[in-house]
Amino acid sequence: MAKEILKDEIMSEEQLEQVAGGTTEDTAYDSRFLYERGLVDDWHGTAATRLYWKSYSALVDEGWRKAGITCVTVSCDSECPKGANRYYLNGQQISRDEAWKIVAAKYPKIRDCD
Repeated sequence: MAKEILKDEIMSEEQLEQVAGGTTEDTAYDSRFLYERGLVDDWHGTAATRLYWKSYSALVDEGWRKAGITCVTVSCDSECPKGANRYYLNGQQISRDEAWKIVAAKYPKIRDCD
């Protein structure tokens, strides 16, 4: 029975390619990326992001908003694979990689994370 349940939960390569975002760790990396470009005032590692999810994920969403991208962060720890972050530009869903490329082109790196 367990094999039958897991069989239904496994995503195909095609389905995996449609996943736009990722995990709590991805949200932490997003905070660092946005911090380096001056779009958020601080960045947080994975453990802190997981511990303070509600406030830190909201800050990351706000940083993306400043760059013109809507990000819906979802804690993958409890809701994967449906919990992958989602990124939108002008109402159209884009991948995380596309979101990073757009922001990197508009906002050059102005500081490093120490």
